[in-house]
Amino acid sequence: MGVLCVDCLKQAQSQARPVRSRLGFTATAGPPLATYALIAINVAVYLLGPVLLGDAFPGSWALWPDATQMDAARYIDVGTEWYRWVTAGFIHFSLLHIGMNMLALWQLGQVLEPALGRWRFVGLYAGSLLGSSAAVEIIGTGGTLTAVGGASGAIFGLLAAYGIILKRLRLPYTQILVIAAIFIGAPLVSDLIPGFGFFAGLSWQGHLGGAIAGAIIMLVMFRGVDRREKAAPPS
Repeated sequence: MGVLCVDCLKQAQSQARPVRSRLGFTATAGPPLATYALIAINVAVYLLGPVLLGDAFPGSWALWPDATQMDAARYIDVGTEWYRWVTAGFIHFSLLHIGMNMLALWQLGQVLEPALGRWRFVGLYAGSLLGSSAAVEIIGTGGTLTAVGGASGAIFGLLAAYGIILKRLRLPYTQILVIAAIFIGAPLVSDLIPGFGFFAGLSWQGHLGGAIAGAIIMLVMFRGVDRREKAAPPS
Protein backbone atom coordinates (compact mmCIF):
# COMPACT_ATOMS: atom_id res chain seq x y z
CA MET A 1 0.00 0.00 0.00
CA GLY A 2 2.84 2.31 0.89
CA VAL A 3 4.48 1.59 -2.45
CA LEU A 4 1.25 2.42 -4.24
CA CYS A 5 1.01 5.75 -2.41
CA VAL A 6 4.57 6.62 -3.38
CA ASP A 7 3.84 5.75 -7.01
CA CYS A 8 0.69 7.88 -6.95
CA LEU A 9 2.65 10.80 -5.52
CA LYS A 10 5.34 10.51 -8.19
CA GLN A 11 2.69 10.36 -10.91
CA ALA A 12 0.96 13.44 -9.53
CA GLN A 13 4.26 15.34 -9.38
CA SER A 14 5.11 14.38 -12.95
CA GLN A 15 1.75 15.66 -14.16
CA ALA A 16 1.87 18.90 -12.20
CA ARG A 17 2.43 22.04 -14.20
CA PRO A 18 5.67 23.91 -13.53
CA VAL A 19 5.23 27.00 -11.40
CA ARG A 20 5.92 30.10 -13.45
CA SER A 21 7.07 33.38 -12.01
CA ARG A 22 5.37 36.66 -12.72
CA LEU A 23 7.85 37.11 -15.57
CA GLY A 24 6.68 33.98 -17.35
CA PHE A 25 9.70 31.79 -16.55
CA THR A 26 9.71 28.50 -14.66
CA ALA A 27 10.49 29.57 -11.11
CA THR A 28 13.13 27.96 -8.90
CA ALA A 29 12.06 27.16 -5.36
CA GLY A 30 14.37 27.18 -2.39
CA PRO A 31 17.61 29.07 -1.82
CA PRO A 32 19.50 30.59 -4.79
CA LEU A 33 22.06 27.79 -5.01
CA ALA A 34 23.65 29.00 -8.25
CA THR A 35 24.30 32.41 -6.69
CA TYR A 36 25.90 30.79 -3.65
CA ALA A 37 28.02 28.58 -5.92
CA LEU A 38 29.27 31.55 -7.95
CA ILE A 39 30.17 33.42 -4.77
CA ALA A 40 31.95 30.35 -3.42
CA ILE A 41 33.98 29.95 -6.63
CA ASN A 42 35.03 33.62 -6.60
CA VAL A 43 36.05 33.46 -2.94
CA ALA A 44 37.91 30.17 -3.44
CA VAL A 45 39.86 31.59 -6.38
CA TYR A 46 40.72 34.71 -4.37
CA LEU A 47 41.99 32.66 -1.41
CA LEU A 48 43.63 29.73 -3.19
CA GLY A 49 44.93 31.39 -6.36
CA PRO A 50 47.98 33.02 -4.72
CA VAL A 51 48.73 29.80 -2.84
CA LEU A 52 48.66 27.62 -5.94
CA LEU A 53 50.17 30.01 -8.50
CA GLY A 54 52.27 32.34 -6.35
CA ASP A 55 53.46 35.56 -7.96
CA ALA A 56 51.99 34.54 -11.33
CA PHE A 57 48.50 35.07 -9.90
CA PRO A 58 46.28 36.89 -10.75
CA GLY A 59 48.11 38.08 -13.87
CA SER A 60 48.16 34.59 -15.36
CA TRP A 61 44.36 34.55 -15.36
CA ALA A 62 43.69 38.19 -16.20
CA LEU A 63 42.96 39.92 -19.50
CA TRP A 64 45.79 42.08 -20.88
CA PRO A 65 44.21 44.13 -23.67
CA ASP A 66 47.29 46.34 -24.13
CA ALA A 67 49.89 43.57 -24.13
CA THR A 68 52.39 43.56 -27.00
CA GLN A 69 54.98 40.96 -27.93
CA MET A 70 57.55 43.00 -26.05
CA ASP A 71 55.33 43.00 -22.97
CA ALA A 72 54.83 39.26 -23.24
CA ALA A 73 58.60 38.78 -23.33
CA ARG A 74 59.09 41.04 -20.29
CA TYR A 75 56.21 39.81 -18.09
CA ILE A 76 55.87 36.06 -17.69
CA ASP A 77 52.18 36.21 -16.82
CA VAL A 78 51.04 38.15 -19.92
CA GLY A 79 49.14 36.22 -22.56
CA THR A 80 46.21 36.13 -24.94
CA GLU A 81 44.95 32.60 -24.23
CA TRP A 82 41.24 31.98 -24.83
CA TYR A 83 40.59 30.80 -21.28
CA ARG A 84 41.35 34.27 -19.89
CA TRP A 85 37.96 35.40 -21.20
CA VAL A 86 36.48 33.16 -18.49
CA THR A 87 39.10 33.12 -15.73
CA ALA A 88 39.39 36.92 -15.68
CA GLY A 89 35.83 37.05 -14.38
CA PHE A 90 36.81 35.14 -11.24
CA ILE A 91 39.92 37.00 -10.10
CA HIS A 92 40.02 40.00 -7.78
CA PHE A 93 42.87 42.29 -6.79
CA SER A 94 41.92 43.28 -3.23
CA LEU A 95 39.60 42.44 -0.37
CA LEU A 96 37.51 45.55 -1.12
CA HIS A 97 37.28 44.53 -4.78
CA ILE A 98 35.90 41.07 -4.11
CA GLY A 99 33.81 42.24 -1.16
CA MET A 100 31.87 44.82 -3.18
CA ASN A 101 31.39 42.46 -6.12
CA MET A 102 30.18 39.54 -4.00
CA LEU A 103 27.76 41.79 -2.12
CA ALA A 104 26.27 42.95 -5.41
CA LEU A 105 26.12 39.37 -6.74
CA TRP A 106 24.35 38.19 -3.59
CA GLN A 107 21.79 40.99 -3.76
CA LEU A 108 21.00 40.53 -7.45
CA GLY A 109 21.12 36.74 -7.33
CA GLN A 110 18.52 36.54 -4.58
CA VAL A 111 16.09 38.40 -6.83
CA LEU A 112 16.95 37.11 -10.31
CA GLU A 113 17.68 33.42 -9.77
CA PRO A 114 14.26 32.46 -8.30
CA ALA A 115 12.43 34.56 -10.91
CA LEU A 116 14.36 33.39 -13.98
CA GLY A 117 15.10 29.85 -12.93
CA ARG A 118 18.51 28.49 -12.00
CA TRP A 119 19.82 27.62 -15.45
CA ARG A 120 18.58 30.81 -17.09
CA PHE A 121 20.32 32.75 -14.35
CA VAL A 122 23.57 30.87 -14.92
CA GLY A 123 23.27 31.44 -18.66
CA LEU A 124 22.67 35.15 -18.10
CA TYR A 125 25.74 35.36 -15.86
CA ALA A 126 27.96 33.42 -18.25
CA GLY A 127 26.86 35.40 -21.30
CA SER A 128 27.41 38.68 -19.47
CA LEU A 129 30.90 37.58 -18.40
CA LEU A 130 31.86 36.76 -22.00
CA GLY A 131 30.36 40.03 -23.23
CA SER A 132 32.43 41.90 -20.68
CA SER A 133 35.63 40.14 -21.73
CA ALA A 134 34.89 40.80 -25.39
CA ALA A 135 34.48 44.53 -24.75
CA VAL A 136 37.74 44.66 -22.78
CA GLU A 137 39.62 43.00 -25.62
CA ILE A 138 38.00 45.06 -28.37
CA ILE A 139 37.90 48.57 -26.87
CA GLY A 140 40.04 48.17 -23.76
CA THR A 141 43.30 49.37 -25.26
CA GLY A 142 44.70 52.65 -24.06
CA GLY A 143 48.45 52.44 -24.22
CA THR A 144 48.96 51.31 -20.63
CA LEU A 145 49.67 47.71 -19.74
CA THR A 146 46.98 46.77 -17.22
CA ALA A 147 45.65 43.46 -16.00
CA VAL A 148 41.86 43.44 -16.09
CA GLY A 149 39.74 41.11 -13.98
CA GLY A 150 36.80 40.85 -11.64
CA ALA A 151 33.19 39.73 -11.54
CA SER A 152 31.81 43.24 -12.06
CA GLY A 153 31.34 42.80 -15.82
CA ALA A 154 29.05 39.79 -15.29
CA ILE A 155 27.34 41.61 -12.43
CA PHE A 156 26.61 44.57 -14.68
CA GLY A 157 24.91 42.10 -17.02
CA LEU A 158 22.69 41.04 -14.13
CA LEU A 159 22.06 44.68 -13.30
CA ALA A 160 21.04 45.50 -16.88
CA ALA A 161 18.74 42.47 -16.94
CA TYR A 162 17.18 43.61 -13.67
CA GLY A 163 16.57 47.05 -15.15
CA ILE A 164 14.78 45.52 -18.13
CA ILE A 165 12.67 43.41 -15.79
CA LEU A 166 11.65 46.50 -13.81
CA LYS A 167 10.72 48.29 -17.01
CA ARG A 168 8.66 45.32 -18.21
CA LEU A 169 6.81 45.27 -14.88
CA ARG A 170 6.36 49.04 -15.13
CA LEU A 171 8.30 49.63 -11.94
CA PRO A 172 10.82 52.46 -11.34
CA TYR A 173 14.22 51.69 -12.83
CA THR A 174 15.90 55.09 -12.53
CA GLN A 175 18.22 53.83 -9.79
CA ILE A 176 19.62 51.21 -12.18
CA LEU A 177 20.39 53.91 -14.75
CA VAL A 178 22.13 56.02 -12.11
CA ILE A 179 24.33 53.13 -10.99
CA ALA A 180 25.24 52.36 -14.61
CA ALA A 181 26.01 56.00 -15.32
CA ILE A 182 28.31 56.22 -12.30
CA PHE A 183 30.26 53.00 -12.80
CA ILE A 184 30.50 53.26 -16.59
CA GLY A 185 30.63 57.02 -17.10
CA ALA A 186 32.97 57.99 -14.25
CA PRO A 187 35.75 55.49 -15.18
CA LEU A 188 35.43 56.66 -18.79
CA VAL A 189 35.91 60.27 -17.67
CA SER A 190 38.90 59.13 -15.60
CA ASP A 191 40.47 57.75 -18.77
CA LEU A 192 39.79 60.95 -20.70
CA ILE A 193 40.72 63.45 -17.97
CA PRO A 194 43.95 62.72 -16.07
CA GLY A 195 43.57 63.53 -12.40
CA PHE A 196 39.90 62.58 -12.22
CA GLY A 197 41.07 59.59 -10.30
CA PHE A 198 38.44 58.38 -7.84
CA PHE A 199 37.18 55.80 -10.33
CA ALA A 200 40.53 55.30 -12.04
CA GLY A 201 41.41 51.66 -12.48
CA LEU A 202 37.83 50.50 -13.03
CA SER A 203 37.21 48.97 -16.44
CA TRP A 204 34.31 50.90 -17.94
CA GLN A 205 34.75 48.73 -21.02
CA GLY A 206 34.08 45.58 -19.00
CA HIS A 207 31.08 47.13 -17.29
CA LEU A 208 29.65 48.35 -20.59
CA GLY A 209 30.20 45.04 -22.38
CA GLY A 210 28.63 43.07 -19.57
CA ALA A 211 25.63 45.40 -19.43
CA ILE A 212 25.04 45.19 -23.18
CA ALA A 213 25.31 41.40 -23.19
CA GLY A 214 23.02 41.04 -20.18
CA ALA A 215 20.42 43.36 -21.71
CA ILE A 216 20.43 41.45 -25.00
CA ILE A 217 20.14 38.07 -23.28
CA MET A 218 17.26 39.30 -21.12
CA LEU A 219 15.41 40.70 -24.13
CA VAL A 220 15.85 37.39 -25.98
CA MET A 221 14.49 35.51 -22.97
CA PHE A 222 11.43 37.75 -22.86
CA ARG A 223 10.95 37.29 -26.60
CA GLY A 224 10.68 33.57 -25.94
CA VAL A 225 8.11 34.17 -23.20
CA ASP A 226 6.03 36.38 -25.49
CA ARG A 227 6.06 33.80 -28.28
CA ARG A 228 5.00 31.02 -25.92
CA GLU A 229 2.16 33.09 -24.49
CA LYS A 230 0.90 33.98 -27.97
CA ALA A 231 1.01 30.33 -29.03
CA ALA A 232 -0.76 29.08 -25.89
CA PRO A 233 -4.47 28.24 -26.34
CA PRO A 234 -6.88 30.52 -24.50
CA SER A 235 -7.85 29.24 -21.07
